[in-house]
Amino acid sequence: MVNLHSVDWPSSTIPGSLCRSPQSIRLHDGAASNVPSDFDGPEKDMPQDVAAHVEKIAYGDITGDGHDEAALPVLCANHNATAAGQRAMGVMVFDGSTGRLELLGTLTSRQPRLGEPPNLLEVKDMTPGKVIALDTYYQQGDANCCPSGHATESWSYRNGKLTPEVPTAG
Repeated sequence: MVNLHSVDWPSSTIPGSLCRSPQSIRLHDGAASNVPSDFDGPEKDMPQDVAAHVEKIAYGDITGDGHDEAALPVLCANHNATAAGQRAMGVMVFDGSTGRLELLGTLTSRQPRLGEPPNLLEVKDMTPGKVIALDTYYQQGDANCCPSGHATESWSYRNGKLTPEVPTAG
């Protein structure tokens, strides 16, 4: 059993799937630079800079086993890019019950992506069988600094899988 509250998240290794990298990503102080990726930017297969927002990790027992899981927000952006070069944002949900970090799933916004930066998710609650997040998304006319849309989104955890539920706009 891994106590996820004790993990050195700023120096952890996370899967590369969210950032479309073929390899795992080793973080240093919560970030990684020049990560191989098949995201396009100013050039094909633009390398990504990855930022794990370790200060916003949420904990809660979604599996119902009496031990907390961890939800780590991660942002992927074209190397040395501005906000317009941000390509993906998601929340990676980890379990430690097998004795190692295991990704249960990655939560991503289900709202339309209208701005250049990706929509932002922040986990608000993790309880047995459920994860609830605030989705801050871009609406028509929003500047890339300032998304104005908000929705509460939830995922159910059943049979080892996180499944999105129908979102409610707010």
